[in-house]
Amino acid sequence: MSVVPSKLVVIGFDAPIASKIYEYAMKGELPNIKRLIDEGIYAENCLVPYPTITPPNWTTIVTGAWIGTHGITCFNLHKPGMPLDKTYPAFDSRDCLAEYIWQVAEREGKKTIVVNWPTTWPPTFKNGVQIGGAGLAINEWRPGPMVVCIADPQLFTTQDLPLATPVEFRSAEKWHGIDSTEGMLEAELQLEYPRAKYKVLEPKQWYLLMREEEGKIKVVISPARDLTKAYTTLCVGEWSDIIVETFSTERGPIKGAFKFKLLRASLESKEISLFMTPICALDPKELPSYPEEIGREILENIKELPLPAHGIYRALSLGWIDVDTWLEAIDIEHRWLASTVTYLMRRIDWSMVFLHAHCPDWAYHAFMRKLEPPGPEEAGEEELYRKAELGFYKSLDRMVGRILEEVDLSETIVVLVSDHGAKPHLYARPSILKILAEAGLADYRVEEDGKIVINWEKTKAVPQRAAYIYINLKGRDPHGIVDPKDYDKVRDEVIRALYDYTDPETGIKPIILALKKEDARIIGLYGDRVGDIVYAIDPRYRGEHGTFLPTGELKARSLKGLLIMAGPGIKRGYVMERTCWLTDIVPTVCYLMELPIPRNTEGAILYQALEDPNIKLKELRRLREEYRKLKIKYERLQRTIESEKYLTHKYEL
Repeated sequence: MSVVPSKLVVIGFDAPIASKIYEYAMKGELPNIKRLIDEGIYAENCLVPYPTITPPNWTTIVTGAWIGTHGITCFNLHKPGMPLDKTYPAFDSRDCLAEYIWQVAEREGKKTIVVNWPTTWPPTFKNGVQIGGAGLAINEWRPGPMVVCIADPQLFTTQDLPLATPVEFRSAEKWHGIDSTEGMLEAELQLEYPRAKYKVLEPKQWYLLMREEEGKIKVVISPARDLTKAYTTLCVGEWSDIIVETFSTERGPIKGAFKFKLLRASLESKEISLFMTPICALDPKELPSYPEEIGREILENIKELPLPAHGIYRALSLGWIDVDTWLEAIDIEHRWLASTVTYLMRRIDWSMVFLHAHCPDWAYHAFMRKLEPPGPEEAGEEELYRKAELGFYKSLDRMVGRILEEVDLSETIVVLVSDHGAKPHLYARPSILKILAEAGLADYRVEEDGKIVINWEKTKAVPQRAAYIYINLKGRDPHGIVDPKDYDKVRDEVIRALYDYTDPETGIKPIILALKKEDARIIGLYGDRVGDIVYAIDPRYRGEHGTFLPTGELKARSLKGLLIMAGPGIKRGYVMERTCWLTDIVPTVCYLMELPIPRNTEGAILYQALEDPNIKLKELRRLREEYRKLKIKYERLQRTIESEKYLTHKYEL
């Protein structure tokens, strides 16, 4: 008899390049992921839904449904009746029209842990445990404009760097706790609160003291001119311990945690660069958690920083931090995720675990141009950023390793998966709005601040979100001018304009696909949340993912998804060549675990990934044969009992 897996662990990486992970793993750089490949299957051709973007595809992974079915149609949502230039972030689980796999599991008496999985907040179960899901990282919120609690990172520096906080030194005055400040420098550190979810009512000012001691430059950071109250003393290259402070906000006092790293310091030239991580709320009310008390428990027991990590990538792009510091900072996030998941796995009688880590996506947005420069003018830093690429995969591998320590692969299916991949570019992206305007289908102006203003009275069609074009239709859209009888005519004009357009800079026709809404069903797009036309752009044009088909590839980098599966019933050390889809994960897992299929699942079972694709059929036949034999025995016994009744001449009344 086969072993029926009793547990499932799904670990999601956002936008990794599957072939790179496989390459690094096979070279021994990613030992924990290599273990999963050696003990399971790696899918060479895992395709993802289109558009190749975050909320829709993570929703597909946990529902088995195509985008048109679950209704999370892009990074942002547009619903009928909304103005065509209005959308909102697609991170609310109540917008999902499909059933999640953990809802089925709950009906079977199984408990699920969900950590940081996009578009799953508020929770959709009663007996599970959930942390995050309202954004792409902990302490980040995206139901509206992206905000963090309490603040994004800050750089205090004497360098001229964009958006950094300037530091002005002067000779140090008297500090409590030190006899003399002669030869020392001091400065005020004025806190700013970028992207803050709440207004801080009492902006803080901290103090910095720089001195030389035992031949080393040391920097003290303190809330007052008092060494006895100092948060930390650092030498160049050192990180502080986690610092906890209370911040007065419009919501009330919120406890926050952060760390400093001293990047450079010189008494002689009066220079400093002091990096501060995001200020991370340690307030259970600011950590989306279900049940609510589990958030308090996590914050009390996990001694890591719950980073709203997007700001770390921004700091790298702005030149605030070097690659090594960036790798150290993202590792802080991955340690928190691993610590939280493993704590919950030890704390709860779980059957399923789902974890999402967004690192590769933000990394490739930050430095794909430096990894794969589009031209010689951008070249020169490839080796440095290849080190960064391998470094973040190693950090993720360590996170995976910690989770695997809590897993028994003899009873657990482990799935390593992504929502899409990423790619570089060669050419500047064409403006779809400009293409429509040149064809007489749209009218707009660009204001001095760069804002685009649509003239709706002269606009028949307008691009929206990653891959859609809407007809400005009378009776449906607030500014509609196209008569419904001309709907198909205008759509034909739009498609002709897209296909006819030639990029004057390259001579290439950048639009490789343009479909009417009803024809887009062949790629899983339908319903009233998609545009009247769906289009896709040649992968040689700018953008790491989104408006590019899932088969898009450039410079050995690809938009294909990552799929590695290991556990009972799954082949070992097998590279699966067949095409598979993210929709296939749920039905395959349910087949192996003998779970009911979620209501809206549309994928197929990956029989080629299974040790014995016919094992359930064999078991069914065996059971039927056992039943047949038992039935024969029962019938023989029944006949014997009946015959013996007549031997005693006892008759029923």
